[in-house]
Amino acid sequence: MARATGLTVLSKLGRLIGLLVIVGVLAAGLLLPYIGGMGVAAKAGADKFLGTQCSLIEEPVQQRTTMYANDGKTVIATLFDQNRQVVPLARIPRSVTNALIATEDRRFYSHHGVDLRGLVRGALKTSSGDTQGASTLTEQYVKQVRFYQANTEAERAAAIDQNIDRKILDAQCALKLEQDNSKHQILEKYLNIASFGQNSYGIATAAQTFFGVDVGKLTVPQAALLVGLVKAPTDLDPFNHPQAARDRRDLVITNMANQKYISEAEATRAKASPLRLAPRAPVPRGCSFANPKIKNVGFFCDYVTDWLTRVGGLNQSKVNTSGFKIITTLDPRLQNQGQDAIWTQSGLNPSKGHGYLLAMPSITPSTGAVTSMITDVRYGVKKGNSGYSVDKLFTKAYAGAGSTYKYFTALAALKAGVPPSFTLTTSNNEWTTKNCPLQDDNKPYVSKNVGDFPATATLERALPASSNTFFVAMEDQLFGCDISPIVNTATSLGMNYLNGPQLDSDGKPTGRTIAQSIIGSRQPTFTLGQDSTSVLELTGAFAALANDGVFCPPKPVRSVTDSTGKPVTLKAHAGCSRQFTPYVARTLANIMTDDTTKGHGTATRFFYDWYNQGGSEVAGKTGTNNSSKFDPVTRKFVDDEGNSALWFVGITPNLVSTAAVVNPERPTQRIAGVPGITEFNSGTDTFGASASKFWKMAFGPTLLAQEWTWPSVESTPGNPVPSVTGMDQGEAISYLASQGFVGKALAVPCGSRERPGNVAFYSPKIAEPGATISLCISTGVPPEVYEPPVFRPWVPPSSSFSPPPPPQTSAAPPTPTQPAPQPSATKPANPKPTKPR
Repeated sequence: MARATGLTVLSKLGRLIGLLVIVGVLAAGLLLPYIGGMGVAAKAGADKFLGTQCSLIEEPVQQRTTMYANDGKTVIATLFDQNRQVVPLARIPRSVTNALIATEDRRFYSHHGVDLRGLVRGALKTSSGDTQGASTLTEQYVKQVRFYQANTEAERAAAIDQNIDRKILDAQCALKLEQDNSKHQILEKYLNIASFGQNSYGIATAAQTFFGVDVGKLTVPQAALLVGLVKAPTDLDPFNHPQAARDRRDLVITNMANQKYISEAEATRAKASPLRLAPRAPVPRGCSFANPKIKNVGFFCDYVTDWLTRVGGLNQSKVNTSGFKIITTLDPRLQNQGQDAIWTQSGLNPSKGHGYLLAMPSITPSTGAVTSMITDVRYGVKKGNSGYSVDKLFTKAYAGAGSTYKYFTALAALKAGVPPSFTLTTSNNEWTTKNCPLQDDNKPYVSKNVGDFPATATLERALPASSNTFFVAMEDQLFGCDISPIVNTATSLGMNYLNGPQLDSDGKPTGRTIAQSIIGSRQPTFTLGQDSTSVLELTGAFAALANDGVFCPPKPVRSVTDSTGKPVTLKAHAGCSRQFTPYVARTLANIMTDDTTKGHGTATRFFYDWYNQGGSEVAGKTGTNNSSKFDPVTRKFVDDEGNSALWFVGITPNLVSTAAVVNPERPTQRIAGVPGITEFNSGTDTFGASASKFWKMAFGPTLLAQEWTWPSVESTPGNPVPSVTGMDQGEAISYLASQGFVGKALAVPCGSRERPGNVAFYSPKIAEPGATISLCISTGVPPEVYEPPVFRPWVPPSSSFSPPPPPQTSAAPPTPTQPAPQPSATKPANPKPTKPR
């Protein structure tokens, strides 16, 4: 380093004199014999000081944010860039402030932010090439504010640079701070902003990190050690350099005795005490170090932070640095119980499951509160082990949900007024579409069933039985292959993936959403659930059924408050809204309980044990997505007769959850590596109902302890709506108005026997006065339904003819004529399993 010349030193001292004159410290005259004729330099320094304004803007210091479970007490995780908890000075022991003042600024209560003696000493040392500072506590605080507000390394270096220009600026800001704050306020700010090492900022966090105690319980030797760290937190770290830390501690204790804050005897005892540090442990930071007492809660923690930024409108930095108290919706008991069951009882092992995993969130229908996120995968990263992940397993859409989408088709039909007894005939377990576009091979789309189904079925039977042909025929015959009522029903219930961009074969946006593409191309396969689906979105959509038709978007947060306890304003987002009527909700719920209770229900055999244990009725829907393989000839993926994803949605009045066994990386690969399922499953032995066993495993202990009944359709609030079927649209609307209702025609007509333009169906059948009654106007084209011939006795044309009286005999009557052959009728439903009480 070049040696400073005498002229340079005199010039700097002259500028210093200008500063001292400004602050009114008359003792500056002591330097005049040394600077001789440098009055011009001094005046220049004074002019510069007077012409410069302090640019320091104090902002709230960074604080750690704490995330809690729904009880507001159980910590899930702490989030921070600087691990800091701000505390008032009243909570900090006097020994801490005494140690700080005795060591860093003995004249703290005498100066006004700038200490003449320290400033002159520091200036002389700086002028001679020494970089020591001798700043007051107030000036040190100014440096720390600048340092922690800096955004680049260059700005941080400039904030602590020991040059005269910086000292002048720091002194100017220190004077201003002392004008605006009391000494106690400055001490409080200093002790809360200071770094103590080990990622511990502020005295309260340091007390926990190094001694595991509340700041209010710090002893004299503990206080002295922490104050000693401020000078050089890394070099004096007691975990890494215990002797250096102890030597520094003892120096601080000596300073306290010298300043009469403690007696010599107290100082001797304090120096004799060992360090007695808390066990060294990494500071739990972020979702990767979430509370281990809540099993696998990292996925939920990550979902909360993502929701706060994506939906709540907060940026990640603000979440991490603002000292928020986030109370979430997580039920730690439900999470622990379900997660433990899956890890210990399911036999699932994602590290050996060929990429398959289980994702199973739960929601409270009345609020949309997400209460658990259970999976066989462990949150975290472990190289080479697929059993660990930090991917968004619950919110990302990556696999088709199969027949669960029949829920949206059934719901659209019921909203249009179709009764549960609505009947269609799809013979030979096939349905060839009549109104849908031709496929790529220039042929109509043909839907097939897996298994043997009755040719003629009603809606209330076809849904629990999960007939593919019935629901494709419903799209085709009822709605004329206009898929919009079904797709719009799905998007209104939070299936937001459908609102994402539709990509072409090259992965480029087409300018339309996925929903618009499906509607525009009139895809009859929509009801079969082949589109990528988020397990959390699907759970939220089904939860509306249990909430009498009110959809509450899934959310993981109950409240967010700042460090002062004031509510934090989040970006406006959708709340609960009615998407279908209570009449429709209760009608559909009663149909869907058959999925687990009736002989034709796809999940019934999996629920025998449930009802034998006294469980209340669970409404449900299963879904199975086809597997596919690449055909090198056509260079397309084709059905390989297997299944690739298993889904089960279990619905109760207070908890709805979807169990999805899926492969996020290869969503259409044939399922394997799952207990009870071989790699060679044929598609006829593996169904979505298989996923229900994981649903019961996780939530059974909670739900079997509860009792509930589903409300009957007849108990729907309101009055019966008079029938308007067959009326002209205008006539129907007028008549409904006279009865206190509002009639409204739907945009998409319905296939029916009624004359074109007349009302085919209406909904709801029970409603509150003033309610809107949806009218589905007839196309005049009835859906295809097999009608067996009706036997009618032959009557001669002569009106005078009268049949003879029957003979007086005791013989048995003749055998009646048999009707013509007809498709096999459905078997009568099995009675619901007896539920012992």
